[in-house]
Amino acid sequence: MKKTGSLAKTALTANVLVWGGAALFLFALAGENTYAAFHGQWYNILGWALIVAVGLAVAVVGAVQVWRLRARLPR
Repeated sequence: MKKTGSLAKTALTANVLVWGGAALFLFALAGENTYAAFHGQWYNILGWALIVAVGLAVAVVGAVQVWRLRARLPR
């Protein structure tokens, strides 16, 4: 019995867990600091926006990696 693509499926699963977990962590961190960011100084809003931007970038990079790995899976 030949298992084709099992390594690619494992890599895809690990990729989703790592990038998704990192993005979820950053979005949770931003969500926790939302109230403080919008009720403080202007640099608090800037820091909050930076956290959201990095979380969004991590989510986009993870989605691109998943797309590239799925292209390598055998059909």
